Amino acid sequence: MDANKTRVVIKFGGHALDDPELNSAFCQNLVFLRDQAMEFVIVHGGGPQIGKLLDKLGVESRFEDGLRVTDEETLKVVEMVLCGKVNKRIVRDFLRAGLPAAGISGMDGKLLQGKIKNPALGYVGEITSVNPAIVNVLLESGFLPVIAPLALDPDCHPLNVNADTSAGAIAGALEADFFVLISDVPGVLDGDGKLLGRLDWPEIENLRAKGVITGGMIPKTQCCRTALDGGCKKAIILDGRAESSLKKFLLDGEPLGTVIEL
Repeated sequence: MDANKTRVVIKFGGHALDDPELNSAFCQNLVFLRDQAMEFVIVHGGGPQIGKLLDKLGVESRFEDGLRVTDEETLKVVEMVLCGKVNKRIVRDFLRAGLPAAGISGMDGKLLQGKIKNPALGYVGEITSVNPAIVNVLLESGFLPVIAPLALDPDCHPLNVNADTSAGAIAGALEADFFVLISDVPGVLDGDGKLLGRLDWPEIENLRAKGVITGGMIPKTQCCRTALDGGCKKAIILDGRAESSLKKFLLDGEPLGTVIEL
């Protein structure tokens, strides 16, 4: 790791991925920030795109506890969409903006290794280890890694892994300076809808117990914890819909989103 550069791992998706204007602004922010001695790793999702193709193919989507039940047929579609369509579209967008992007998946170089989370979910995986060697090689060569969240089991069979979870694990393994989870909400909100700018883990557990942190925000806060436990220095849930929020937080130090601490 270049000690003179600030390393940032970003989970990218949601509206910022689907909205051309937000996507273009995000790319331009990265161009500017790379010139300020920052290097980036992008981990993306693609749930809506997977669902659309499954519908088109007449394959039913089933979810349990927010996770897509993934049989062999569904897994083929997941791999096709994430590693092919979505990953390469993001790479093209970055290249068009002048960023030297290179698309890989968590299977390349055994970056993400895992095991089946629950047999009832099929090939849905949980991460058991991260080998960031291939990411470090790309960064050292000046590339911007763009990573699709698939893992390999011990027999090298693909596993469908949650993108937020993958991003947090990679941020920890890379000992990133920042893990930024780009979301479709301002951050963690209290019971009155007010943004909570900074939370430590005991506060998060208390908010969970009170039912303030619920639904999709639970895994988002958990993947921030994973990043911090692994060695990442700071984690933040940031609103990707706000104009130049990434630049304003990283460079200008504006109090945006929710910073998670241990």
